[in-house]
Amino acid sequence: MGRGRRKSGPQLSSPEAKRDAETVALINDILIEEPRDVIRLRKLVAVRGIPSHQLRTRVWPLLLGLPESLGLNSSVQESQEEQGDALTAAEKRDLQVIACDLDRSLWAFTEGWTEEARALKRLALRRVLLRALRYQDDVWYYQGLHDVASVLLFTLGEAGGAAVLSQLVVTHLRDATRPDLLAATQTLGLLYPLLRAADPQLYTHLLSLDEPALEVPFFALSWHLTWFAHDVADLNQVCRLFDLFLASHPLMPLYLAAVAVKSCRQAVFACGSDGPAVYAALKGLKVLSPSGPGADALARDAAALYRAVPPSALRYLDLGQAVTPDAYLVQGLWKVPAQPLDRTQGIKAARATILRLRATFLPQLRGSSPGARRKRRSAAVVAVLSSLTSIAALGAAILLIQGQRAWPGPV
Repeated sequence: MGRGRRKSGPQLSSPEAKRDAETVALINDILIEEPRDVIRLRKLVAVRGIPSHQLRTRVWPLLLGLPESLGLNSSVQESQEEQGDALTAAEKRDLQVIACDLDRSLWAFTEGWTEEARALKRLALRRVLLRALRYQDDVWYYQGLHDVASVLLFTLGEAGGAAVLSQLVVTHLRDATRPDLLAATQTLGLLYPLLRAADPQLYTHLLSLDEPALEVPFFALSWHLTWFAHDVADLNQVCRLFDLFLASHPLMPLYLAAVAVKSCRQAVFACGSDGPAVYAALKGLKVLSPSGPGADALARDAAALYRAVPPSALRYLDLGQAVTPDAYLVQGLWKVPAQPLDRTQGIKAARATILRLRATFLPQLRGSSPGARRKRRSAAVVAVLSSLTSIAALGAAILLIQGQRAWPGPV
């Protein structure tokens, strides 16, 4: 490391250094190919991450179908329009909220900076946000988007950050950039089905609390909307998560949220049956704390959960106006539909499967001892998940895990 250059994070041990060197070589091999294998690049980045910011300036744009040279241009000239005289309708609409967010932004990544230097960086962040909104009248700013933009700004510079953010607001972040956060909240509800797959015991415990504050996992809202950038102060760790998210399906932040909740299971169980205390423990969860798993470990666990429960297995749920669960690949790049897909058939199939399983299993559960009921429910869940391959399988598992609880929500 050159003289005067600030060290970031612990020094790598030999195995870590070797792995990073291998990753750099593998990524560079893909980058020199013509045509580039974007699918292989996505998988490599998701699993191994990108070892340096310099390499991220080339790879992050490519993951969204943008020219890699974007990351090499670190400045964006502020046009007369962006100075306030001729703002677009979208910019005028969101300017006040953006200004409020900017006033409290960048503290985590500018520790030790002078206020003047921080103010200049905030102006750059403002330009990145306005560029992302420009000419996209159907894209709305939301509180927390500046956290995502700040990571892009520090990593890619203004030009690259603005270009990548312009893509994200119409793809990976699309449910949050609508006129309200209804679709984003509906997507957030998928955290519980994912947690059920990641840690059935923890999921069942949360369900048993019957705590109103936990009906929707709002404790994870900032993770969902900001890709953990609001809650993690270490830029290197956040960038490792962004490696995963940019390379993966738009729902991947929720997969990571599920494994993050699983990682704090002891703290949750320590609260016993105190619902408000459990909510407080989850709300106060410090993701990537020194005592917990690191970004690389969480990313690997999230990727494993994704393979076990792909988004297609969640489409039986009534997701309202959410579109990110229906993301699809086009030439190795993730896209989202303009409107939600018709999930009627999937919901009907799940409902039919659940009704059949209720008729089969619930009579056996009634009148049994609590211990016997738990054993039979567990056996039923194993049977369902090991034998059914349709999208109704997880829907059926809801009923079996919950025992005699009613079907959660209308179909």
